[in-house]
Amino acid sequence: MDDVLHILIADYVPIANKGEEAIVRGIEDMLSEGSPVALGLFDDVPEVTVRGNVTAFPRDWVFRFEGNSALFGRRRLLAQAWIAARLRVGCYGSLKNLTPPGAEKCRPLREFFERARYVLVGHDGVFCVESCGVLRLAKRHGKRAGILGASTGIGGGRFYKAGLYRRALEESDFCVFREEHSCESMKQICRDPGKLQVAPDPAFAMHPDPPEAAREVLDRVDSYRQAKQAGRPIVAVTALEKGRVYAGFRPDLPSQAKQETHAAYLASIIDALIAKYRAFALFLPHSIETSGSDVVAARHVAEQMKSPRSDYAILDQDCGARLLKSIVGRCDFLVGERTHSLIAAASMGTPFAAMTNRRDTRTHGIIGKMCRCETQIIDMDVIGPTEASQAVSGLFETRDSIRRSLESIQGDLAARIEAIVRVVKGTS
Repeated sequence: MDDVLHILIADYVPIANKGEEAIVRGIEDMLSEGSPVALGLFDDVPEVTVRGNVTAFPRDWVFRFEGNSALFGRRRLLAQAWIAARLRVGCYGSLKNLTPPGAEKCRPLREFFERARYVLVGHDGVFCVESCGVLRLAKRHGKRAGILGASTGIGGGRFYKAGLYRRALEESDFCVFREEHSCESMKQICRDPGKLQVAPDPAFAMHPDPPEAAREVLDRVDSYRQAKQAGRPIVAVTALEKGRVYAGFRPDLPSQAKQETHAAYLASIIDALIAKYRAFALFLPHSIETSGSDVVAARHVAEQMKSPRSDYAILDQDCGARLLKSIVGRCDFLVGERTHSLIAAASMGTPFAAMTNRRDTRTHGIIGKMCRCETQIIDMDVIGPTEASQAVSGLFETRDSIRRSLESIQGDLAARIEAIVRVVKGTS
């Protein structure tokens, strides 16, 4: 008898992004029941790649739309409409590689699918027409299958999506969204809106590495070690140059000017914390993807800072999501653009300032509404760097009260996660 719990996350999951890994690890911890777990997912890999208990399958074995960066604009719309039309009449295309007979090269995927107890779609900001096909195939093969942690509503293309999405919502064993905006959007087309639920992002459930693991990594950074010995407050920073937070920052500017203006904006905030409170800034790499690496973004911010090099450090090693969460827990404050660094802070009781914009429904929904931390969100499209610096400094000064409020929030989030675990397992 197979004593390993197989979970297939049937989405494109670029695991080099530690926010993506945090979601995957959170799902692992939610469903493991103390048993060994094997996780399957799809990534931009040329062949089946195994790292620990994670098996990454080539994305293009199954997905033509999801994760295809070559599709944009009109081509993206037409591709999605074409796939939707085929799925409506029962033509599954490459999705059939999940099940027999499929292509011979995809045998490892079919074997994993056969052993999977759970087939999950819609993690993070992902849910598309191909997700609907995956759900239908999974249910036909007797899997416990559904949407877990989605942050995508019906959006555009309703004329070709609505019927397909409606059927997928009906067939899913569970429909869980991580913020209300997306859930309400899907309710517009769902025949049973009460089936749709809002719950914490699975990353909230991820266990951090032990404190000793974080200490071992940080103590190798000389400037950090000296700052700790001097009793300086440690401020973690996550800076980015891709995604919805960055897209909403000064969209009127050309690429290079935007990058420089964004870096200067964050630099002024960090410089103020260093000058006013003797803070030491520690830049964390929540994404090390080739395109849009946080390490590169951190270096751009450092170039704009007036503080001496001894007042900050850029952690540039490949840190796992569990390790990063543990590191955030050892810091006194976080200035974060990465949503999952903010999730880690809320989970670990680390006070924070969330840097984003008004259009970012994800951060406002997850961190603002769900975590009741709206006052800790700084919309960079509303206020300039001087006002933002004052606001972040004000949050830093009240970090003790923020930490106390996070304690009650943690209990509420844990209870909500337990409830959703019962829904996913079908035991509620």
